[in-house]
Amino acid sequence: MIKKPTGYDEAQAFTGESLQLPKGKYVCKIKQVAEITDTDRSGRDWRKFVILFDVAEGEHTNFYEKQFKAEKAQDPNAKWKGVFKQNMDDKGTSWLKGIVTSIERSNNFTFPWDKDGNEKVLIDKKFGGVFRRRQFEANNGSKPFVTELWRIRSVAGLDEAEVPEDELLPADSQGGSRPGPADAAPPSFTDSDGFMNIPEGAGDEGIPFM
Repeated sequence: MIKKPTGYDEAQAFTGESLQLPKGKYVCKIKQVAEITDTDRSGRDWRKFVILFDVAEGEHTNFYEKQFKAEKAQDPNAKWKGVFKQNMDDKGTSWLKGIVTSIERSNNFTFPWDKDGNEKVLIDKKFGGVFRRRQFEANNGSKPFVTELWRIRSVAGLDEAEVPEDELLPADSQGGSRPGPADAAPPSFTDSDGFMNIPEGAGDEGIPFM
């Protein structure tokens, strides 16, 4: 007779399969927001609006939290992957306004731009997320897909949003350096770093962005 170990019923099941969010449209919830500064390869500094989020409704509720906990149990350096970055300056300003407007409409409020600590006002606010799949070339030569947040819409606007076709690597791709999951680059992204390292036991407001 094999006796069930203590805590078996509560334990995560590690099957070796990677947790993957299906592409589609989801109502999401903001867990934290910050403004950061990144320097590009030319040495120019860019202000960026960064959202850490999770799925808020449906069968995939808390997807990124569950994914993080499962990966954290195997790798102490696991990183939170529900992250979205948007440039705040130059051409990025219009994209930023669209994102903020979508969040405002989803929650029937006006973002207080002049309020100190206003990033905290966005915690627990909802938005509509359109997620796509993008193919990348892994270090071992395989060509898997990653699901990433592609567009932010209002919750009401999700009904009219379209989910894009999978973005495939060029048919003549012959290896070389290809972006992986950490290099997700929808039109409103401009850099390759962006996964958060969340200390165990951190609350929503205590999750660091860098």
